[in-house]
Amino acid sequence: MSQQEHGFANPSPQALTALSIACFIFFGLLTGRIGADSHLAVAIWLLGGFVAQFTAGVIELKEGNITGGNVMLLFGAFFMFVTGLLNAAEFICHANDIHWSATCDPYAWLCLSIILTVITPAYLVGSPVFLAALIFADIALWFLTLMKFKAVNPSFAAPIAAYCLLILGVLGLYLAAATVLNTVFKKAILPTGKAIVVVD
Repeated sequence: MSQQEHGFANPSPQALTALSIACFIFFGLLTGRIGADSHLAVAIWLLGGFVAQFTAGVIELKEGNITGGNVMLLFGAFFMFVTGLLNAAEFICHANDIHWSATCDPYAWLCLSIILTVITPAYLVGSPVFLAALIFADIALWFLTLMKFKAVNPSFAAPIAAYCLLILGVLGLYLAAATVLNTVFKKAILPTGKAIVVVD
């Protein structure tokens, strides 16, 4: 993207860093390293991530990036903003002995899993590292969705989802660093690979 023509530099590093923070937190939750008493803190971190994802998504759409812009807004709106609010609400309700039900969650997660999986091939025209990151996201989402539907045993599904998210988080940090360093130094300091499919 041209900063001179459009007035915006590439916003993806901040969005990828926010995504990585969320992935590391979800890894902690799914592996039991972060307990239910941290749900309010989790909510605050996720809401912070929403700001980064939303800002980057809007800029990417303005720059004409239909895939990246929409994926960033999906992650920001639902995996960060909604999940953050749900964690805060659950924490507050639990602390005040208020009945809490989120039976709508599995159905919403099913929609998100379907759409992200269906649009993942769009990343064949981009970095293979980014494509790999999306594939790990897809796997994690499907296992999380199946867990929410109680269709799989959490002792089996949670570690798979957790480590897929951890890998996604690491790849997100790599891509964020690569975008900044490669842009500043005008060469591939951290390689991200060539597109698998070239579209004229």
